[in-house]
Amino acid sequence: FFSFFSFLMLLLLSQCYHCDNSPTVCRTNSTCLPTEDTCLQLKFGKLRTFSCWKSSQCSVNEIADSFFLDNFDFFCCEHDLCNESAITGVNKAAFSIASMCVVTLHLSPC
Repeated sequence: FFSFFSFLMLLLLSQCYHCDNSPTVCRTNSTCLPTEDTCLQLKFGKLRTFSCWKSSQCSVNEIADSFFLDNFDFFCCEHDLCNESAITGVNKAAFSIASMCVVTLHLSPC
């Protein structure tokens, strides 16, 4: 019974491509943890990271905090091996002094 249950659980778990700091397209797939329901692709400079992720943490701030980055593109997707394609630039994070100054202008002048 246990092995059949384990097999069924593996069928239900998501699969995503998984590579850390890769300069090329990732072809290594992995089975996600039960808590990971989304695939992530993250591009910073000429490197990309592909991994399983939590949809609740698929935001600029969460990703910036987790990966210690301040200038990156990313996307999350929710079906098996969906994080393979190139990033189109839909989700961008670019924190710079200029953008922080614009935000600060609403509170006080720079």
